[in-house]
Order: sequence, then C-alpha cells, then structure tokens
Amino acid sequence: GAHLLLPEEARIDLAGVRFDTAVLEVSYAGPADKPIAPVTGLRADCRFGQVFLTWREIADPVGADNPSFADFEKGALGAQAKRRLVYRVYRHVKPITVATLGEAQVVREVPEALSIWNMLAVRNTEHPNQGTPTRRSQLRPGRNLALNHVMTRYRIAAGAEPLPRATGLAVLTVTKPGKHYYAVTAAIDGCQSVAKLPAGASLRRPVVETPGRFPSVVYQRTNRGDPKRHSCAVDVYNSWLAAPYANVPGRAETFIVRWGDLPKPDPDSPGPLMVTTGTHGGSATEMSQPGWHGARRHIRGALTIGVTEGGLWQGFHECIGTLGGYDRGVVHNYPQRRVLSAVAWALDRRQLALDPQRVYLWGQMAHWALRHGKVFAVVMSNGYGNLAIGKEAQKHGWKWGPYPAGCKNFLGVDQWEYMNLPRWIRRNPTVELPYWLCWPAYGAYPSHTIGDFGFMPWPEMIHAMAATKRAFAAGWSTNGPGPVGPLRELAGRLRRDQSLPAFGNCSLDANCGDGDHADAEKNGGINLYQIWEPETVVDEPARWEITLLLRPDCPHDRCTTDVTPRRCRKFRPRPGSRFQWTLTDPGADKPVASGTATADKHGLVTVEAIELTKSKRRLVIRRR
Repeated sequence: GAHLLLPEEARIDLAGVRFDTAVLEVSYAGPADKPIAPVTGLRADCRFGQVFLTWREIADPVGADNPSFADFEKGALGAQAKRRLVYRVYRHVKPITVATLGEAQVVREVPEALSIWNMLAVRNTEHPNQGTPTRRSQLRPGRNLALNHVMTRYRIAAGAEPLPRATGLAVLTVTKPGKHYYAVTAAIDGCQSVAKLPAGASLRRPVVETPGRFPSVVYQRTNRGDPKRHSCAVDVYNSWLAAPYANVPGRAETFIVRWGDLPKPDPDSPGPLMVTTGTHGGSATEMSQPGWHGARRHIRGALTIGVTEGGLWQGFHECIGTLGGYDRGVVHNYPQRRVLSAVAWALDRRQLALDPQRVYLWGQMAHWALRHGKVFAVVMSNGYGNLAIGKEAQKHGWKWGPYPAGCKNFLGVDQWEYMNLPRWIRRNPTVELPYWLCWPAYGAYPSHTIGDFGFMPWPEMIHAMAATKRAFAAGWSTNGPGPVGPLRELAGRLRRDQSLPAFGNCSLDANCGDGDHADAEKNGGINLYQIWEPETVVDEPARWEITLLLRPDCPHDRCTTDVTPRRCRKFRPRPGSRFQWTLTDPGADKPVASGTATADKHGLVTVEAIELTKSKRRLVIRRR
C-alpha cells in the first residue's frame, strides 16, 4: 500500500505500464514456511536458432485434454484466484545448483497452465455470434471468444504430437553462439523455495546454441472449409517470437493456403508467392479460415501465406509492455520484420518451389512494403501512406513515443517522419519501388473510410507516386478492389527483376483531390486501364521496348497517356541524354506516332501523350 514518490527530474514516461496489475517482488535467503515441490522432466532442444524448454508442471488446474474454452477458462482463472503460480527459467554458463542459482539469470517467467495451450486458435468475432455464447476474457484480451471452442495444445516440432497436458513451455531465441545450462523452479505468490535442484529441474549438460535465420515455424493444424464453397484448406503454423520480431516474448500464427487448383510445386518452374496481412486489426482466427482468403480473390496460380498483425504494422516503441521508459529505447518495425521473415522462410522451403522474383503482398495498410523493392514485385494496399496524419494514427500516437513529440526509430529517424511515406517517395525519386495497386480495403472511399483515417493521406500518397513517375494504379470508388481488381491478373505475371512502365497524365484519370474533400471526384481512379505484356519487354542499354494496350473492359476505346520506363536493369540513361521513340501497330510499315524525348535530371525518359487502343501497340525507345 505504500506510494513511491520520485523527484521531478527523475520521473520518466512509462508508456503502457498498468500499475493496477504491477507487482513488486523482494527476494531474500531464509527458511521456507511452505516448501514448494520441484518441477520434473526438464528437457531442452535447440533448433532453428531457438531453445525449446519443456517440463512437467507441479499442478494441473485444467484437468482435461480437450476442454471447451469455457471449462479451460474456469480452471485457469480459478487456480489464479487461489494463488499466483509461475515457473522461473534460469540460464547460466555453469551447471545450476542451489549454490549457483543466485548467479544464474532469470530469462523467463511462465504462468501455469497457459504456455502450451493455443489461445490464438480460439474462435472469436468482433461482435457476439447469434446463438453462440461468447464473452471477453482476461486470458485473451480483445475480441469476444467462443465459449464452445475446443482447446488445442502446441506442437513444438515438425511431425510431433501436441505437448501433454500440464506441461510447461518456454521458447528462447538465440542471439549469439554459445553453451548454456538451464533450470526451472516454481514460485507461488512471489515466494520461491529451493532446497534442492534435482535432475528433473536442472540440466546436467549444456545446450549448444546457434542463432537461426528466422524463428521456428511449426505446423499446428489444418482448417478445412465447406468443399462446396471453398476450394482450399489452410495449414496453420505457429512461431514463438522475441527480438528482433517482438519486444517481449509472444506467439504468432502463419498460414499456408492450399488452393484446390494450385499447380504442384515444380523446382524447374518455380511459382509465385502471395503474402496477405489482412485488414487493420485482422485477427489470427479470421485469417486461418478458408473463406477469408477466398473472399479476397487471391492471385491465380500463386501460393498464399497469411501473416497476422502483431501490433500496428508501422511498429511500436520497445518499451511498450515493459517497465522501461521511452528514454530506454527506440521504435522498431517488429511486425514488418515478421512479414519479411515469413517471406524468407517460405522461399527457403525447397518443397514449395517458389520464385523469389515473384513475391506479391496484399494488406489494408501494406504500403510500408513499398520501401522493400528488393523483396516484393507488387504491393497491394489502401492509400493511407502518410500515417503521420489522420485520425486513426493519432489514437495510437503514444505507441511511438511521448505524444505528440514521438521518438526516434531503429534507423535513427523520427518515427512520425518515417511514417510520412509520400515525403520519402518524393525525396527518393530514383529508388525503384514495387508496382503498387491501391484500393479501399473496406467501405467506399471517401465517404466511409475517411471517418477512420482522414482524407488527406489518400491524395498525398497518390500525388507523390504520380509526381515521381512511379508505376501504380489506384481506385477509390467501391468497397474493395473494384476496377483495380482485374489488374491482379497482370500483377501475377510481373517479376521483381523486370522493367515495367509508369503511366501518367492519362486522359481517363479521375481527380482524387488535393487535400480538400469537396474538390475530389468521388468515383474513379488513376491508371486503371493501361496494361502491357510483361513477357515481351526489352531492356537493353540503348533500347527499351514494350507492348501496350487498353484493358478489354475499358469503357472507352482509346486514351492518351505518358509512359516512363522504370525498374530498368540495363536501360540506365544519363541525365540530358536524348532518345528517339516510335509507336507502331503490329504488321504496320510505318509508326502511328514518333518523336524525341530527353532524360530528366534523374535519368528518367518520359514519352508523352501517346495514344493507346484496345489493340496492341509497340513502343520503342532508342538512344539517338
């Protein structure tokens, strides 16, 4: 009941700390009034850069192998109400005995009965299902949890059975090579009584530890939908996260969607990979359902993996969820790193036979991935590129430092500045970006979605892409992809190592406004109907060629548009160099148009106002 008073100069902002649940523990050496039984069966294994520790817990409050969530919650919360039991995991470079326990480091505290049960799999809804009893639970804050959900336990190795009931689990990420001994003790209400450490509670041999490329990804279950409605099944994998993918230990699920018509993996003809991160706040159980992916219309022929949100995709301060203050760290892009790691993991699995040049990303707020042109060939997202403004971003401002000042991030850049993607795009006009498809993830723009994020981030982002001559298409008139949707067929043919055209000033473009909602055309898009043949692009030092046309579903027979070669490997003009261009119909002796163009100060060559029709035309740009 005592209060701790600090002088004003010593106070720091402890973001996210809940003092109503904080506990102050004091350790001392002395006789124990109530001895605590030691744990048994301690085992350790290091694989994929992580140490998996398991042990037999001293109590079993759940009491069933396949309880409903309601019964599981009753047993776990009932035990917690009687006493607070945690398991302390110790690590040392020397064998851990009672005499050396004080020298060992406590690397993890594991609450009883929770570590092996898959809370992420608990079916939930944003609103209670009619006819299905649901409620919120302190075991998993947030959504309404289905009380009749049958609980499952984790597998920790490929092909292994789920861990036995009343097993404790701790997964530690290796940061550097070494050897360590481990021990586990039980503590009740902050009191730990260790009269001896038998073999079942302390390892007699050290664990040889080697860092891994990415966290372990372990198969857990397969979710199957109604075969009459969904031609896919979803394999669910689990990872145990720590730095650099999370600031505090956590768990996350990754999904592989097995489409019924997906070709078999062929190493001689590797296939594309589509990564989906879902909508803002999308939960694990939503994304693990076959119907969820089908509703988003995957890219045909691409293997799909899903990665759930682990905090805002823009990242958060490393002090969140700890007792540290803002002055003790910086903002990290933890969720983004997990997506990049999931891509690396999928590409590393030879049995999937995936092409690293054909990786596509979809997510409501996936525009952050435009910074990763060396990973993604195509990024599909909404237009909220500037998270430094907008209503939703301000609600989460405290996650990036003292609001509104903020903190620096892992790159040494102010986080609010880092989230201003349009400004970064304008300041780096020569950086090659993935092809960007932009549409509202939900709700018709701008009447609905501006209520969450504000109007300004949309036109800012679109204008930045257009002004710097980037390859993109954007629509804003429908709930979902709308007219942008058919371009995903084209996107599935694009390669990261291949040049592509950036269109501009198209006569069919609508006006998204310039910050004033009243000035925006409420229906329409930009670069929606110009398409090209990726397979016939010629990218040579002195020549660039491409076949262009309008989509068959274009409401007009022709248009005029500018064309700028982007993402070129060999066609790299010097600023000021001059070029001759021709536009020719197939089989024609003479070009339908020709002219000259000069590379701008960034080395970009733009052919202006050429006419496209629904028939193919070949544009050739040659050095003069």
